Amino acid sequence: MQHLHIFVDEFGNTSQNREQAGSFSHLVLSAVLIEEAKLTQARQLRDSISQRYFQGHPIQSSQIPDDELGFQMRLAILQELRQLNFLVLSLVINKSKVTGEGLAYNEVFYKYFNRIFLKQFPQNFTAFSIHADQLAWPEFRQSLQHYINTKVIQRDLFTPDRTYRLVDDQLAEPLVQLADFIAGCLGKIYCTSHSHDKATFLFDLLHDRSFVDFFPFEKTDFAVSVPERDQEKNEWITKIAAASARQALAEHHRFSEEAQAVLQYLYLMFRTVPDRLVEKYEIIDKQKKVFPTFSEQQLRVCIQQLRDAGVLIVSIQGKSGYKIPDRVEDIVGFYNRYLNSIVPMIHRLNICNRKLLVNSLQQVDLLQANSNYSILYELIKTLDKEKQPHSPLDLL
Repeated sequence: MQHLHIFVDEFGNTSQNREQAGSFSHLVLSAVLIEEAKLTQARQLRDSISQRYFQGHPIQSSQIPDDELGFQMRLAILQELRQLNFLVLSLVINKSKVTGEGLAYNEVFYKYFNRIFLKQFPQNFTAFSIHADQLAWPEFRQSLQHYINTKVIQRDLFTPDRTYRLVDDQLAEPLVQLADFIAGCLGKIYCTSHSHDKATFLFDLLHDRSFVDFFPFEKTDFAVSVPERDQEKNEWITKIAAASARQALAEHHRFSEEAQAVLQYLYLMFRTVPDRLVEKYEIIDKQKKVFPTFSEQQLRVCIQQLRDAGVLIVSIQGKSGYKIPDRVEDIVGFYNRYLNSIVPMIHRLNICNRKLLVNSLQQVDLLQANSNYSILYELIKTLDKEKQPHSPLDLL
């Protein structure tokens, strides 16, 4: 893999005083990754965007008006940037969730999160140059550069071609301006204090190029709370579930003898004790009296066959067994069971895909290259889109 150039900038600041007017709820660190062979094209594109939208001045996200014309300008610039082959890696830090006495100091805060953010590059790439926008005063810049070079870059005899330096984004390295602009766009999506009500349009243009992590790194519980008891909905669920079972029993020729027997027993329990969740072992023991070799695997196959035919049979999150539903709580428990299985599966698939995309610089892109995987790609995109704040309080 050829030498990689990484341009780093941020949206927001390190101040944790959220009461101050104009304060940022989040800090967004962003890195734009461009292969060395693409640098000439990148510089030409930057110059073109600078001339067209900024009258030849530096590309600065903060200089784009915060109105409809400014937002349309962002979209137009992103459309032009998509001519260039690049990746974006970002870390969105929720400052309200940052704890630790030392992190109250801006210098410590900045060093700490830059270390977390930048350590992925020596883990994924052998040869690279990180160009980060310089900030603060000279003494701190010198301290930060020394800190990152000693704690993060990990240059040695086997990997000597790695550098990190703070640069002036107007004179020394104008391509850092691309990171400034994209960090600002991501800030409009994820920084609740400065989010835009049309942020989804920015998301759609950036999603296939960007990979976003969030701090704190929390395990998400994908469970939905049980709503208040709703007698009318319960009656509807009971009526629909009972009808689905009766119809399947009347069309018994569509199912195996084992599946018919399983449904007959579940429907019997539903009519006699509708609240009861029937344990798996109980169903298996019942079936073994007629089918001596009946197993748990066969039970799962029977349940799948019945569900595929439209019979409402639920299994509840955190519990063992099956039942025909008679209330809202049954359906919610069933949905939660799948939600806590499917979403983490998609998340793990996304981790794998991200690793392949980032390390190969998008050369290995199986999800988008194969139309059979389009539904997986759309699921990942949907889950990523759900991370966007819907109101200024969503990520607090």
